[in-house]
Amino acid sequence: MIAVLPDSGYDSTMSQGTDLYTILRFYANRSHVPEIPVDVFITFLEKYAKRYAAERPDLGQWGTDTSRKVWAELPRLAEANTIRLITDEGGTKISVDQYYVDLIQQAYRSADDSAELPFPDEGSLKVIIPPALLKTVNMEMDLSTYIASPPEAPLPILKLVLPEGTGSPLILSSMISKRLLELSLLKIRHYLRSHNNKEYVQHKLAPAFQGKESQLKEKLNQLLIRPFDALGDIENAGDFSFSFWAYMASLVKGDIKKKNDRLPEDTAALQAFMILEVYNNYYKGKATRAKEAETAFKNLDLALEKPPFLFTVDDIIRLTDTKGVPLLGQYTQQALEEYLKTKSTTSVNEQLPELLILRGPKDERWFLKKSKMLPLCVRLLGEARPRIKTAITQRWFKVMSNFQTEAAMENDEAFEKELAELADIQVPSLMALLQDQKLYLVYKELEGTEGGVPEAARLFYKGNLAPLADLLLLKRKDILIDVRMLLPFWYSMPIVSRIIAFFKNFGKKKKRTRATKTLVPKKESAENLEELPSEEGAPNGKVDRRKELAAAAKTAQGRLLPSGYTVDRYLAESQDRWNRLINPDAKNNLTEDVNSLIRDYLRRTIRSLRSAPFTDERIAALADTLVETPTLQKLPAKESLRIYIQLYITKLLLK
Repeated sequence: MIAVLPDSGYDSTMSQGTDLYTILRFYANRSHVPEIPVDVFITFLEKYAKRYAAERPDLGQWGTDTSRKVWAELPRLAEANTIRLITDEGGTKISVDQYYVDLIQQAYRSADDSAELPFPDEGSLKVIIPPALLKTVNMEMDLSTYIASPPEAPLPILKLVLPEGTGSPLILSSMISKRLLELSLLKIRHYLRSHNNKEYVQHKLAPAFQGKESQLKEKLNQLLIRPFDALGDIENAGDFSFSFWAYMASLVKGDIKKKNDRLPEDTAALQAFMILEVYNNYYKGKATRAKEAETAFKNLDLALEKPPFLFTVDDIIRLTDTKGVPLLGQYTQQALEEYLKTKSTTSVNEQLPELLILRGPKDERWFLKKSKMLPLCVRLLGEARPRIKTAITQRWFKVMSNFQTEAAMENDEAFEKELAELADIQVPSLMALLQDQKLYLVYKELEGTEGGVPEAARLFYKGNLAPLADLLLLKRKDILIDVRMLLPFWYSMPIVSRIIAFFKNFGKKKKRTRATKTLVPKKESAENLEELPSEEGAPNGKVDRRKELAAAAKTAQGRLLPSGYTVDRYLAESQDRWNRLINPDAKNNLTEDVNSLIRDYLRRTIRSLRSAPFTDERIAALADTLVETPTLQKLPAKESLRIYIQLYITKLLLK
């Protein structure tokens, strides 16, 4: 190959720089060869630099010691993947891949002048592009994906395969987003301008657009005068625009396919309408999905304003519309995450966001509409009141039936503490709301509005949350009166009740005294041993609480265990009846959650009943209370669960 100097002399493309890569592109484009022998290029560069040194002094560096400088620079360009070095028997060649990109860009540079010609392909460009630089794209199957996510890199070059042997245009990936549609519109304009096609198309489409003849005429005139204005209409996918392009594409494609001998301009129009049809359908589908997503998010917004008001992420994912169709699918997972993030972080006028995030038991995350926080508190308080009152009434009834008492009966502070413990078990969501600092902020915001805080929702007094007893409308003395009314009449006669209590407790004290004499003094762990307050007649004023708990546990086991069963065996059998999960991990996790709830409740109960005896009946009562909690109410086989709880309590007490 002979080093040929460009016939036109100095070229303006060289003004972009005098680095070796720019000169290589210049030489490849002017010589119409993508592969250049190194020795030929060195000869060219040396002569070119010397010839135009006067016009471009910065080329002077390449006029001397050219071979050494070129060979020193080529490895760096190869490592940067801007060129490829090919060595064979004939020597080393420089492959400039950018040549193909520049060639395709040049072919589309005068697209308006070549609107009557089909899109350029390898045949019309007279090149064979290396497979490594070429990606084949099926127009019907793949083009929509590329429109949705246009590739950013100029390489690889795309070979767009059209159906029915219509051709395989070469395009750059950067042209997908907009340029390809613009080129198609230019070819469609040329088709309308030639052979009176505009009047023919208008006449043929008129029956499909009855009553919209003026819009049809205006649309066709727009294509002739300002074709690129149609881009926005196609992207917006309005009803008229979508129908217009769908009917027009179908009409023109049908007419051209009927021809036996197609002219180049027929092929160009056919290619343009095929490509435009893909864009038209894509943007219509995108607009439809956007509308569906908008409707789905409105349904989601409405669902968050309905019971149960507190939603985890899993709850939100499972929400459905009025027809039972899952909302997730009508919008994407990413769109849902963005919606939740925006709604829970966007603040207006320095107020709380529309959607609040609360922390529930076991660090569970809840989403709650700000407008529903106070109403939900009021609702939960109303639901909790009868349940908590019933639980306290039953507990106090059993305590007073044994002529015992506890601190919560005599002291408002202890009563408040007992209410909190019961509420934490019965309605954990209520306690999570009341303990969250955002409740006060929501309260203050509502307080500053025109309507103010409704009377039923006044939870705060002078900046502090009202006592739980006041919120639940429960009075210690009223509950005591109710309990006394449930007891036999002699319990209300002080003298009679004291005599009965004396003889009943005297027998218990004698048994405890005999048991105490046989014990060896031993230091007990505060975690496992609870001491009762001193009782009249008890040695040293104390009784061994641990022995009492163990005795109650043994009595309960004797009542619960069938003949031939051990505690662990019957526990496992009872567990299988109420824990019916198949997945081993999920089953173990559920069992551990229930066990943890039992342990926590037992620990609080023992500490709060220091002055009351712990009996077999107490264990049964604890099981009854736990089974009716919202946490365990959903579990099946209530009786098996009740037996399991009692056995597990006895197992803990015996340890």
